[in-house]
Amino acid sequence: MVRLLLAITLIAIGASGWFAFNNVSTKIEGLTTDLASMTGERDTANQAKDAAEEAQKAAEDRASAAESNAARLGDQIGTLQQAVARQTQRADEHLANLNQATADLVESRQISERWRQFEMEYGTRDSIRQRLATLEGVTNERDNFIAENSILLGRMEKLSVELSRYTGTSVKVSLPPNLAGKVTAVDSQYDFVVLDVGAKQGVREHGEVLVGRGAGSEAQLVGRLRILSVEKSRSIANIMPDYKNADIQAGDYVFSERN
Repeated sequence: MVRLLLAITLIAIGASGWFAFNNVSTKIEGLTTDLASMTGERDTANQAKDAAEEAQKAAEDRASAAESNAARLGDQIGTLQQAVARQTQRADEHLANLNQATADLVESRQISERWRQFEMEYGTRDSIRQRLATLEGVTNERDNFIAENSILLGRMEKLSVELSRYTGTSVKVSLPPNLAGKVTAVDSQYDFVVLDVGAKQGVREHGEVLVGRGAGSEAQLVGRLRILSVEKSRSIANIMPDYKNADIQAGDYVFSERN
């Protein structure tokens, strides 16, 4: 009986062990299968990762190349824009030169036409030169005549003054109407002054000038002077007491009576 129970127990233990072994083997096989599957998935994932990294690198390379191309194209565009600006400037300069040349041509034609009309009316250049030469000769003769006339007039006035000393008559000596000068020195003791105008400005002996002071509303007539002696650029004059309104001072201005 005991042996039977022992045998049954052993059989039961063996059966339990066999079932347990079968379960463990099944689990091991399942785990092995899972491991293989996971390893495959890992390899697939790694391959996908490598492919993705390669694709990313390729994309980055393409982006870098695109940026380089864009920069190069930008430089080329900038160069072309500069070239276009230069060409535009040159075109504008050429257009301005053309317009100027056209205007010069039109002006030259107008001048030529005016000159042709002038020659038709007044003669050729040679004839005009001859006329101008003749006119210059006449002008020189006129100037010489005026100079001689002025000298003779001065002599006549001087003789008239000398004659008046003997006859007691008064002779008026004419002075240039635009004569203007200043008093540079005054001798109040002997009543004579020095002027900064002389023969070069047309001053003559025994001519009379007025003396003024101030300007505008403050201008006043100070007196009258009679020229006593004349040098090239200065003269000496006596103060005429009957026309003296105030003491004449250096710096007062003088002018002819008709100025």
